[in-house]
Amino acid sequence: MAPSFRKAAYALSIAFSVLFVSAGIASAQNTVTPAPGTVGLAGPPSPERVQPWGLPPPPPGIGPVSLFADIHDTPQGKFLEGGAFDEAGNFWFVAIDSGWVSYLTPDAKLVPVFNCNPPPEQGFACEPQGTRWHNGKLYLTSRHLGILVYDPQTKKLSSLVATYRNQLFKGPNDLDFDAQGNLYFTDPWGTGAGPETADQAGAVYQYSTDGVLRRIISTGHFPNGIAVSPDNGTLAVADYAANRMLYYSFLTGPRSACTQCANDPTHQTFFFATSGSFNPGNGGPDGIHYDVKGNLWAALGIGGVIEYDPRGIIIGYVPLPNGDASATNFAFGGPDNQYIYMEGAVSGTVWRFKAPHPGLIGPGGVRLQAQP
Repeated sequence: MAPSFRKAAYALSIAFSVLFVSAGIASAQNTVTPAPGTVGLAGPPSPERVQPWGLPPPPPGIGPVSLFADIHDTPQGKFLEGGAFDEAGNFWFVAIDSGWVSYLTPDAKLVPVFNCNPPPEQGFACEPQGTRWHNGKLYLTSRHLGILVYDPQTKKLSSLVATYRNQLFKGPNDLDFDAQGNLYFTDPWGTGAGPETADQAGAVYQYSTDGVLRRIISTGHFPNGIAVSPDNGTLAVADYAANRMLYYSFLTGPRSACTQCANDPTHQTFFFATSGSFNPGNGGPDGIHYDVKGNLWAALGIGGVIEYDPRGIIIGYVPLPNGDASATNFAFGGPDNQYIYMEGAVSGTVWRFKAPHPGLIGPGGVRLQAQP
């Protein structure tokens, strides 16, 4: 298009824009505000419908938050992490700074079980992180030792995987199992023995039921918490560095948007991945768990737990009452598996409250029945 014609067309477009904006303003000024209870676009927004910026209120249907245990003055209370209930109703957790793996009985009695630190002459610590029960054994992620398995019957601690293709992990963080028993764990950059400054991408691995280790996700700086949805179709990953949740949909057969899609029952491939649930504040999501309704709960690095609905929309936030900003992890347990036990990592405290619905992961790591 010649320059003169471009200038004329541009001027004409500006004129039409001014005309339409002026007409819109005039229309808005002359629109009658609808009566209360009627549908309309005009008029000022209703005050009760305006969501203020900042932290959302507590989710509807939760009970009061109470202190369950304070173990800050013990070696087992030095920076709490993990969280998993055994079949006897004991709450298992770890202490990153000291290497202890312990549990709290239903009446809050502390029971130290074992310390995963290697001999001091080896020059590094275990630094345990995530916990999950599965088939009577406790699975642990360790920043420096990979995935460990503890058998409470034999009191034996063994290594499941410590390297991938002869390379050290970057710092395994958290883990979960799908309905078939495949294990998934996150490996963020920069916390373990093997990070390289030239390779700052985090990863997610699958250790399948046939004993094969596969890297299935290799994006994100700090994939942290991880959980498989109640319908066994979505892998949720907490991206701590970006303060958001990532949702990876497994390739599970034809869908409305892909009628020709195949079905991958091994859960090694994804149909698509989306990001969402960006959180308020300067702190990212850590440990995560689903409830039986498909709502996702996350420990948030500003001191509490946050709830999202199945679409990833924030429902509410429950802060730690003592102001501890390091809410690292939690677990569902207690009566009817409907209580959330959340950890204040720095303060060495465990708090609990009744949730609206039971957690998906029940005692001993059993996945409970999903509810519509």
